[in-house]
Amino acid sequence: MRKFLVFLIFVLIVLAVADRGLHYAAESEIASRVEQQYEMTSEPEVTIGGFPFLTQAIGGEYDEIHIVTGAVVVDDVQLERVDVTARDVRAPIGDLLTEPSVVAGSADARVMLPYSELQKRLPEGIVIENENGSPRMSGDLALGQYSVPVSADLGVAVEQGTIVVTPSNIEVGQSQFGDLGLVEDLLALSVPVPEMPFGLRVSDIQAQPNGVEVTAEATDVVLVGENPQR
Repeated sequence: MRKFLVFLIFVLIVLAVADRGLHYAAESEIASRVEQQYEMTSEPEVTIGGFPFLTQAIGGEYDEIHIVTGAVVVDDVQLERVDVTARDVRAPIGDLLTEPSVVAGSADARVMLPYSELQKRLPEGIVIENENGSPRMSGDLALGQYSVPVSADLGVAVEQGTIVVTPSNIEVGQSQFGDLGLVEDLLALSVPVPEMPFGLRVSDIQAQPNGVEVTAEATDVVLVGENPQR
């Protein structure tokens, strides 16, 4: 009996080590493939949820895979971070460690668009800074022969595939310039929503202190494999 218990413990240890080793190898392979497909400057962080991993791998189905990227450039727009949670994932173990094919039934994500990308499109001299926890535009705005200090809060929304930035609470410095409508027009801007990685579609957008946070989702998502959604 004692020998059997020792043998059983040994088998369990071997299985646990194999489980963790295969788990790490699968995460590393997915990270490498995603980096290549989306031409990232560094590998994303990949976490395959659920335990034990071996039972999921044998069945080729996983409850959840979490992918967090660094900077990604799409349509000449730099996204600071893409944080994706994929669910109901199908990935045959035979493919996973060779030529991975990873498909998720659904995915939702949070994508951070830094204010530097919006600032590029504002008039020269205008910057976006964090003021008391909220973003605010400020700087010297050229108005014909004049240059006046201005500042304004900003609101963001998505309208028909476009990120719309609208200034509010506009303040013009110590000048006699009174055409706030012109200032509003110059500070307003529209940015086409870049084509998101993994075929994600924008569902909501919020202005945060450090950037614009985009909420996105998708179904039947090709995370890794041939002809990835881009």
